[in-house]
Amino acid sequence: MPKLFLRVLSDATLLEDGEGYDIRVAWMVTENDGEVRGLGVTDQRGLADVADPNVDWLKDPDNTVVFVPSHFILKVACEVPGRSTMQIRRALPFAVEEYVATDIESMHIAHAGIRAGTPVQCNIIAREQIENWLACFASAGVKVGHMIAESELLPTDERCACLLFEEGQVLVAHQDQAAVIDRDTLGFALGGLDIDRVVALGDTPTDLEMSHSESKLTVDAVTFDESGLLGYLADRFRLMLPHINLLQGEYQAERVKSAHSARWQAVGALAAVWVLVAFVGMIVQGWWAESEAERLEAESFTFYQSLFPRESQPVSVDQLRRRMASKLGQTAVGGERSAFIGLMGEMAQVLSAADSVTSVSYAEQRRELNMEVMLSNYDQIDSLKERLAANGVIMDTTNAEQEGTKVRSRIRVRYAES
Repeated sequence: MPKLFLRVLSDATLLEDGEGYDIRVAWMVTENDGEVRGLGVTDQRGLADVADPNVDWLKDPDNTVVFVPSHFILKVACEVPGRSTMQIRRALPFAVEEYVATDIESMHIAHAGIRAGTPVQCNIIAREQIENWLACFASAGVKVGHMIAESELLPTDERCACLLFEEGQVLVAHQDQAAVIDRDTLGFALGGLDIDRVVALGDTPTDLEMSHSESKLTVDAVTFDESGLLGYLADRFRLMLPHINLLQGEYQAERVKSAHSARWQAVGALAAVWVLVAFVGMIVQGWWAESEAERLEAESFTFYQSLFPRESQPVSVDQLRRRMASKLGQTAVGGERSAFIGLMGEMAQVLSAADSVTSVSYAEQRRELNMEVMLSNYDQIDSLKERLAANGVIMDTTNAEQEGTKVRSRIRVRYAES
């Protein structure tokens, strides 16, 4: 995808007639492979000509990148108290306030990723500055997706600093620090850095300037092609180097939604509806199961009372189960569990509402329950067997045959320990 790269060269000042902005900006359009299609330096009117509204790729903010000279940016790294990302983010303005001379509310703080116990890398810029640039670009029909301080893209590490020479000044970048200084103070700046190598862009330091360093410095001089510094920064940006995008928070660009993302959003919305329906269904099912359990419990007590009206009524389901076991002459299996009552209870848990029981018999000596059930299909036989086995119940099928839309099956169930 082609990209539009811009480098602001001045403030964006509203004209007296309010019909535009006074600004100088370097621009460059590159092809997919990085080949330069066109470049130059222009004002707001010329920028509007570059940003042709009929070009589709310019409608996506991700295809427009703005580089900001570091003298507009205050770059700091500070320790911020807090145990969570949210706490650190809230405390960040108070932590960086000591680094700025103006009201912190008038400054925009863009930061890198936040991790507890690690210094937070921040780029601070005046809100008025960034708002004027964005307003100027918007009036020219430019949708900006990335706004990056130049120091973010310069090569630097623990033992290496980068020097960017431009119009009598030098940007000195080293690790998480960057500052623009006058050329005549470069020697003192190099002497204060614990480095052994410098990368020089646009010019090279003199022997006198390097002599201030206690270490013998090696210099890697980088020469620009016809695209100049803007082309160099664009190449560094394409390397996908980690950087802080100034367009964070309220200034974050609105991304264009692709057709694929729109379809996935529709799928996500439909999935959310189904999840909601399933959740409501689970609530309804739980309520129905609880109601059925209460109804069956009440019917059990009523049935016991009708059989034994002269006896005191049981006060709990467990007591009711033990009394029924005693009345039926069943001994306990596995503690409090009666073979007949227990096996009936196990079958009640695995049979669904669509199943039906046509006959039940119980063999006392073998403690074996014989049942004839109507099931939905043959696969359900195996399912019942597996579910009962998980509860320590063995099921044997003596016969199974299709009968209309149902399967009539004769089964024997018993406890594994019997």
